[in-house]
Amino acid sequence: MAHRLLVSMILGSTLAYGQGALGLIGEFTDGSRSARFAAATPNFYLEPNESVHPALSPAFQGTWRGTLQILQNGAYEFSHEITLDGKTAKKHTLTAGAHSFELRYARPAGAAALRLQWRSAAFPWEPVPASAYSHRKQDEPGDGIEHGRALVYDAQCANCHRATGMERDVPPLAGIGSETNLNWLYTWLQRHTVIPHTAEQSADLAAYLSTLRTAATVKTRRSNEVAVGKGGELFGTLGCANCHGTLHGMGSKYSLSVLAAKLLTTHRPSMLLNEEDATALAAYLTRSTDARYEQAAPAGNSARGAEALASLGCANCHEQKRAAKPLSELRSAACKVVRLNWNEAEKQAVQAFLSGPADRSPAPVYDFPRNLQRFSCTACHKADTEAPPLEGVGEKLKTSWLSGVLWQKKRVRPGRELRMPHYSEDLMRPWIASFAKAEGLAPGDGPTPPAFPEEKRSVGVGLLGTNPRKKGMACIGCHDWGNYKSLGEEGPQLIDAAARLRFDWYERWMHNPARILSGTSMPNYFSSMPEERAKDRIHTLWAGMEPGAKAPVPDGYRTSDLEVTREAKPVPDKEAIVIRWDMPEATPAAIAVGLPGALSYCFDAGESRLLYAWRGGFLDLTGTLLKKTGENKLTPTAKLIGEIFWRSKEFPFRVGTDKRIPQRRFKGYRLVEGIPEFHYLMDGMDVFEKLSPQNGGKTILRQIRISRVDHPVFFEGRAIAPGSNGNLEVTLGQ
Repeated sequence: MAHRLLVSMILGSTLAYGQGALGLIGEFTDGSRSARFAAATPNFYLEPNESVHPALSPAFQGTWRGTLQILQNGAYEFSHEITLDGKTAKKHTLTAGAHSFELRYARPAGAAALRLQWRSAAFPWEPVPASAYSHRKQDEPGDGIEHGRALVYDAQCANCHRATGMERDVPPLAGIGSETNLNWLYTWLQRHTVIPHTAEQSADLAAYLSTLRTAATVKTRRSNEVAVGKGGELFGTLGCANCHGTLHGMGSKYSLSVLAAKLLTTHRPSMLLNEEDATALAAYLTRSTDARYEQAAPAGNSARGAEALASLGCANCHEQKRAAKPLSELRSAACKVVRLNWNEAEKQAVQAFLSGPADRSPAPVYDFPRNLQRFSCTACHKADTEAPPLEGVGEKLKTSWLSGVLWQKKRVRPGRELRMPHYSEDLMRPWIASFAKAEGLAPGDGPTPPAFPEEKRSVGVGLLGTNPRKKGMACIGCHDWGNYKSLGEEGPQLIDAAARLRFDWYERWMHNPARILSGTSMPNYFSSMPEERAKDRIHTLWAGMEPGAKAPVPDGYRTSDLEVTREAKPVPDKEAIVIRWDMPEATPAAIAVGLPGALSYCFDAGESRLLYAWRGGFLDLTGTLLKKTGENKLTPTAKLIGEIFWRSKEFPFRVGTDKRIPQRRFKGYRLVEGIPEFHYLMDGMDVFEKLSPQNGGKTILRQIRISRVDHPVFFEGRAIAPGSNGNLEVTLGQ
């Protein structure tokens, strides 16, 4: 009979989803053992010696089960044969809603990959997003072995009992007497009850530890109230609070000079602080004291303290001696040395983990979420922070670029306040390939782009800039180019985009950014173009970026560019001009559109609504092209050429009742016959809005299309009945 393991994988991406949770349940076997666990997606890439779960050999087979959420009725084709609602096929005709999901998989010999993709009439091939998978909470495995594994990891058991990959960093004791003081050491030891010891032993240990000093001298640093204020700001903006909380009482432990030195040299991971920032941060932290740690310590015996250090086993953790029996040889949750406050259920979980069969195979995809938590990646990379989401990073970024970010100090947006830490190569290299493997992709740099001729590169650089003679698309309006700052918003660097991005991801992103990142401010330029034309334009932009710093600087960043182009005062011709720029009375997500015929308008993507329209010209950008901020430290806005003839008072729609303003989310825009059509969600309903010149350029025709009206909707007080086509036309400027 197969030995069955019930395990529960703790995922940072597993969230409440109605009565269930995101992700799927996997049930796999290698013939002698079975494993059951949850995962965010079914995707993985495995080397010949790797498995889907550490308890299984590489020769495994099994099934992913759960629910697939479909948002729109239609015909869908999948890259693998799957079973939906009992029907097994690659092609399925599905209605909007939840469908029972199964995917069977048998591991072939050699390297293996599973990456489930789909396509429909509405979108080309793409990976099924993690948000589409869910499962019932009652189908999740119990606490069992994986809960025990997590408890053992949190308790730092592997610091005494050897277990590769489960060790936790513990501060070394060498030189501790030069860093802190006797009073703090004694009080801390009194409160450090992991290893039971007496008050007398605390005094002896403190006396001994205070003798462990280094010969090196610490540079003297001084601060003032300005430095303290700056340090408080840095503590919040750098992301320190995400890992450390408040760090109350640091002034009772460290002096300003010692803490500043530690922040600069021994803090792991490094925060890449300079001398001034480290001193300011230390000044802020050491301002906080705790009276409990400043009471005079009783006299202790240093010699007895050295003996206690050895007999209590402190060196197993703090000096990484790990003299105890390896974790794989333990069979009991009881520990004779460490006091563990586990309840009965937790003890049973630990017992199940320790008494279970030893791991058989490396399982990097299975371990990936735990490593993200182990290195505190999820402390910053979460909602409502500047840090980008980690979902999909492995399919977006080249493995070589990730290595540059993690241990070579490469940064895309170095000006951001939330700071990406710097790690050691030894720590990160063993698992960096997991970013790609978790997406079902072979680690590396992905598919090789086509070989582009020099003339295509030249055209590509022209497209990046703002010169209308070179058909510039004004990419530099949101993106830096090396040391040249963007003219408006702060998007990712373009000068190293080809070194950073996998080419297959770049093609998919450019074709329809909102399919990858809902609500992105990146325009949708190409989805309305014929496929071959869109592909050629997307490739041309890549060709322009591929040489990186060796490429010419795109037109528009420099004063000399302005002298030979009309970008400072762009004039629409046969097609509309669309510019993302800081506009009067708008959020930073404003979009200015110049229509043929001297009519213009401002659409605010941040609020998903039309703000105002004017006639007589378009924009004068002279005062904003080369200025990031004005005298009042605010970003200068473009100047309207002409007079505003129409202005909105508020968002024109109400949903449910004629009083309720709906939730909105901008989805992008596309060009239809040279005129932008904006797309946004309104309480989940798709809304498309297009404004075109009419009456010889005297008025604007505002056309609004709602894909489905499934709630009572009111437009400027006018009711639109549910079930209607939701098409509206309004003339502005009559």
